[in-house]
Amino acid sequence: MPPVALAAMIADWLRHPGAAAPTEALLDRKAGDFRTLAQRLATPLGDADILRLRGEAAGGMAAGRLAEADKALAQAELRAIGGSTDLSTLPLERRLLIGENRADRAALSFLRTTSDGYREAAARYGEASALIGLANIDLSRAAALNQAKALARISEDFGGRDGYDAAIAALRRLIEGLDSLADTVAFAGAQEALASALEGLAALTGDAKLVVAALEHCRSGIEYLGREESLPLWRALKLRIGRLAVTLGIAQKDDELLEEAIATYAGVLATWNRADDEPRWLEAEHMISRARATLGRRRSDLSLLERAFNGLNRVSMATERTRDPLRWAELQDQMGRVLAAMGERYSEPVVLEEAIAAFALAMEERRQDGHPLLWARSLANQAEAMLQLARRNKDKDLAQKALAQLMTATETARRSAAGEALAADLQKRLVAAGETATRLIGG
Repeated sequence: MPPVALAAMIADWLRHPGAAAPTEALLDRKAGDFRTLAQRLATPLGDADILRLRGEAAGGMAAGRLAEADKALAQAELRAIGGSTDLSTLPLERRLLIGENRADRAALSFLRTTSDGYREAAARYGEASALIGLANIDLSRAAALNQAKALARISEDFGGRDGYDAAIAALRRLIEGLDSLADTVAFAGAQEALASALEGLAALTGDAKLVVAALEHCRSGIEYLGREESLPLWRALKLRIGRLAVTLGIAQKDDELLEEAIATYAGVLATWNRADDEPRWLEAEHMISRARATLGRRRSDLSLLERAFNGLNRVSMATERTRDPLRWAELQDQMGRVLAAMGERYSEPVVLEEAIAAFALAMEERRQDGHPLLWARSLANQAEAMLQLARRNKDKDLAQKALAQLMTATETARRSAAGEALAADLQKRLVAAGETATRLIGG
């Protein structure tokens, strides 16, 4: 994508009062939006005059002149209308041409990084869906789906729940008109989009019921969808099912959900070349490793723990510490927890020593001054591994040090306005650790 085009797209974002620099994820999404529309505008559509105008729109977009690009597409649309005052009387192929052009104008509006731009895009996608109608039912449904996705992105990119609420309502209406057997791909796509919006709203509100609902919609979407019908959609549903099942399985202590997640991810990874989409492959590897780690700790299953550690290590090795230090630190902390669980089964102390070292690495990036709650978590995790090692070696000094670290972690959480839940959890762990340390020190 030309830099001048990206600059034009994010200019409105940077004009927001107090706006921070756009995240890398947002820039990646906008680059994808640009590429998709550029490909659309390069597709032959209409007569010579319409082709010329669409070419001008593509050139204006690449040069960062979005208003000029929209003007050219508006002129192409007028050319397709041809002076008619009642679009319903036009031949279906002419309505299809107008509708497709309106959808491209929607995509152009969506390039602007403002909530108003997204709302304009959603309105135009709705108009495109109505214009296309029976001329091409698949394209009409695709425009309606894009309308809902544009609404959801209002909340994703600008915050608040209004966009999610509007998207969820639109998707429920769309699904009502679809048959899971006759319209399998469209039905699955709408269910995946609805699950995405519900998951986003759950993250915003903390309502776990929305996560359960999202998982059910994913299951409904993939029930009749064959992998060969739409591999990207099949994979997207599988990945979301796995992620939601891991989230719920950990929160609800539900082993069946964790087993479902492991089986789902294993099925996807077995048919997926890592080089095709490494970021999403790594996400799947990370999530299946989390599920295996949680289930392995609950069942004291060394095989699951070893596979979890190997998976986390693969993801860690592919994560640049300087580029994404907190994600890298999260992986070190998770590997430390797996090593600590494995240390309970190994007689050699080296595994526990490696766990302690992994937590130390995590705290190099999860520093107390910048991320006190993350630091407290890793400090407490390290303290518990130290206490295990102290018990193994009958080391009273190490036990005292571990107990002091847990107390420090607990106090750090208590001092944070957002640390109430963590402080309560650490207090319970502190009591248990205190009993162990007292027996060791006193003995």
